[in-house]
Amino acid sequence: MQIPGLILAAILALSGKAEAFPSWPEGSVSYAAYHSEWGEQLAPVMAQSIHLELTQSRLNVSLTGNMPSLIYTGPVDVKIFQEISDLLRSMDPDSWPGATGDENRGTRRKDQCEWEVLLAVKEPRSQRKRVYGSDKGRDTPRLACEARLCTYFKELLPKLYASVPKTLQHLTLNDRPAGGYWSVGLEEGRVRVCVIRRGEINVEFYTDPSLLKDLRSLLDTYGAEAWHGSGYGRYEAGKMPLYFEVAFSTRQPLLVMADQEHMPKGFAAFTEALREKLAPLAKRWQACCAIPAWGLKEFSFAENGMRMEPSYKLYRRLDREGVRVHIMRTLGGSVEGDVPLSEAEEKELADILRSLSDWDGFTGNARNVLDATGFGLNVAFADGRSISASGYGMFPKGYREGKTRFLDFLEKRLPKSER
Repeated sequence: MQIPGLILAAILALSGKAEAFPSWPEGSVSYAAYHSEWGEQLAPVMAQSIHLELTQSRLNVSLTGNMPSLIYTGPVDVKIFQEISDLLRSMDPDSWPGATGDENRGTRRKDQCEWEVLLAVKEPRSQRKRVYGSDKGRDTPRLACEARLCTYFKELLPKLYASVPKTLQHLTLNDRPAGGYWSVGLEEGRVRVCVIRRGEINVEFYTDPSLLKDLRSLLDTYGAEAWHGSGYGRYEAGKMPLYFEVAFSTRQPLLVMADQEHMPKGFAAFTEALREKLAPLAKRWQACCAIPAWGLKEFSFAENGMRMEPSYKLYRRLDREGVRVHIMRTLGGSVEGDVPLSEAEEKELADILRSLSDWDGFTGNARNVLDATGFGLNVAFADGRSISASGYGMFPKGYREGKTRFLDFLEKRLPKSER
């Protein structure tokens, strides 16, 4: 059942800062975690779901459901680290009803709250302790500890949002009644833009990364962080209002659902400024995105084997100079280089790839070979021709020489990989 406010207040008062229980390992904390998931049939003290992980330099925390969502990923200073460590060390999970010490591997139950507490220390010697359990979410010492934890983060996270540097990673504005959709976000180190305006524009493209900085400045100018949570429950069922969502590097939530009658202060002016910022970019892309007949529409290449190998991809981007072909190299999901190609360089690369047309349709699989090297090549030319080839332990004729030709071309233009 839901705990009334007076009872919850009493719990918090009685469960103030406590000494660490002797059952925890002695020494400085190097890693700590607390997780709890409340079943659908239970009414939690504060949050339906709590996921907390703490290292000596970073905090990952998510409290969702039954309260405004609090989500944060980012650095914490020594003082905050010690406060969170003390909170977790003040718990005594061995005494909680339902503590088993074993991981809950069964099907999640709607009438149970499953939880986990973990602490690891390095000094004076490396130790760790992990306690699992489940309960009915009723009057137990765990509820007091969880309430204290939630209250702490409810006060802490707004301060972190305001003080920790954060970058804009994604922004979406969806105005279905007006037939509009604007989206800007990071994608494999690139900035992808999608603009839809009914009867006018319908494009997706990549553009200069400085756009994210410009949009972050726009958000700050209009005080957008104060809008989070606006509009929920204020629109009629079946009528989708304007939807706005922002993702920061800290995972700070910023979500707005609004109609003409329920818009937060400055929101209408911001959305108009956003449209004015993105629509010209979309029109400029439309005006100069045509690919010459000899050009490349697509190119990607990757190898995989015993060691991690880089992969390569071609894409077109709207820069200040116009639409240019870019070559990007990634390694392990991280961008290791991204450079534009001149028109002459694109022609040279296209000619190299056309010389590999015999590879098209090749698929080879050395079934009885373990730990072999695999590859994948996909090329699309503007004239409609294409090359699609892949293999594992088997390769088309002239593979080594052909691969060397286009990789030498690319690596001469890309920066030297740090790895």
